[in-house]
Amino acid sequence: MENQYAKWFSRVVWAGIAANILFIIPTLFFPEWLLSLLQMTIPVPIIWVRAAGLLLLEISILYIPGAIDPYRYKATAWMSVVVTRGGGASFFLIAVLLFDQELGFISIAIVDLIFGITEGILLYFAMQDQDALASTTQIYP
Repeated sequence: MENQYAKWFSRVVWAGIAANILFIIPTLFFPEWLLSLLQMTIPVPIIWVRAAGLLLLEISILYIPGAIDPYRYKATAWMSVVVTRGGGASFFLIAVLLFDQELGFISIAIVDLIFGITEGILLYFAMQDQDALASTTQIYP
């Protein structure tokens, strides 16, 4: 990865994984505390909050190949931007704005939106530079 955009994409993905961990640890081990902090209703049974934390951990692990080498793992890199970050931001924004869910869910939407937009821009330019480099490189028999 010589491309500066690819390097920054990788750094931002790793920062996003770290940000996810700030949600993962409390949802797995201290869900009542986190929900109280976000002024949200504590559901019964609490296992659903912990399950959400586990799913976020699993999603975060799936970001790693694209963070290591977005050129080799293009599909994973793009899915981490569009499907997971874009999907998460859209889901929680729509849930709060259209379906009257608690405002605490906006924090999840904002995190996904910020990381998704930043990663998307960096990945787009990284891929543009890679395509330009590939088109100027000629292979002679």
